[in-house]
Amino acid sequence: MSTHPRNTFWFLLIVSGLVFATGCERTEPITTYTIPTRAPAELREASQRMLAGMVPHGSDVWFFKVTGPEEAIELVAEDFRKFIETIQWDDDAPELSQLPEGWKLSGGESQFRYASINVETPSKQLDISVSKLGRQADWDAFVAMNVNRWRGQLGLPPSQDKWASAAALEVETADGDSVWLDIVGDASASSSSMMGSAMGSSMNAPFAGGAASRSQMPASVPPMLAQPDAADAPSEPDPRVKFERPEGWRDGRMSSMRMAAFNVGPEESPAEITVIPAGGDLRGNVARWIGQVRGSVAPDEVVDKAIQSAQLVTVDGREGQRFFLTAEDSSGGEDAVADSADAEGDNGADAEGEGEGDADAEVEVEVEDADTNADTDTDTDADADAESDMDTESAGADADATAIDATIIPLEGGMSLFIKMTGPRSTVEEQSSKIADFLASLKFNL
Repeated sequence: MSTHPRNTFWFLLIVSGLVFATGCERTEPITTYTIPTRAPAELREASQRMLAGMVPHGSDVWFFKVTGPEEAIELVAEDFRKFIETIQWDDDAPELSQLPEGWKLSGGESQFRYASINVETPSKQLDISVSKLGRQADWDAFVAMNVNRWRGQLGLPPSQDKWASAAALEVETADGDSVWLDIVGDASASSSSMMGSAMGSSMNAPFAGGAASRSQMPASVPPMLAQPDAADAPSEPDPRVKFERPEGWRDGRMSSMRMAAFNVGPEESPAEITVIPAGGDLRGNVARWIGQVRGSVAPDEVVDKAIQSAQLVTVDGREGQRFFLTAEDSSGGEDAVADSADAEGDNGADAEGEGEGDADAEVEVEVEDADTNADTDTDTDADADAESDMDTESAGADADATAIDATIIPLEGGMSLFIKMTGPRSTVEEQSSKIADFLASLKFNL
């Protein structure tokens, strides 16, 4: 029996198609690529030079910093140093209306930067940053911490010398020793180490808010980078913190460092509450915050008593301390209740980091000024029972003064969780019991 030629043709065509399709399904071999973490030498910028000044003024420390190619920095180095040495102040802030020729304010203000100044050079436009942090009690340690962080940005190892090898700077209007830094390094070395960190290796640059490095922090704590882009700021509380929001608390301004933020109290006199993981030593934070509410550097005696008066609290099974701080009252006494803080680090952050706090107690602990023997009334309500008309008037006058109610909860790796309320004294006191409720409900996974 013969096969029809047409059937044979179609049979062979189908078989050929199947063979071709099978061949197309072959799996390609896996190719492994090695990605360098540093740009080739011919593409890397020349060595980078950094100039920085730290100037204490009042209760703050002001930072002036510029980084760029060596040849560009050399053109502005003399003017930059003279600018810092002769800085003038306007309402406790640097007077920037009269700048050296060719310098222009760029409007680059942010949460961590007071001002940005652009300087044109033939090879590169330079950016001078101006920022501030609260002053801390241990000046030498504070300087070394920031200088070593800056050294890390240029790939230089930390220094164990005083001020991490920075030098003294004569500033006519400073309230204490000022600091000058002039270093040269390879910024790409720092960038490559950060890339390695993102791939799983540890970050070695010192943490801005304290002695702990990134590798020492709990793995879940976000890095505290100076001047984060506002576009990267979260809009919702960090899911690693759980809590019951007290009635009346409104959403606050979030940032890359804040795990939660609220605005509380009347719209016309609100207080701000933040939840932030940060570093920094207890005494330094207490001293800095007392300085903030006083408007001047806190005496050691006041800081000591504030720390001794701290209230022990328990938050999510961890022991912490709650502090309440108020400004100097009109009768000359000191209301100081221990407080902790954001290690801003640049603390600011260019100190340039942060922290904060609150607790279950509504009792205000008061610290006497070292220069007065008069006890101050522990009842802070303006219309509370007063022993004299003077006491009543004093309470009313203090109602709008700044107060801080803060709780610090130690974490692993030298870090802490800060829950802090800052605002008018009347609002801070009014929200005290709600802060206690918030702390009782707070759970965190850090």
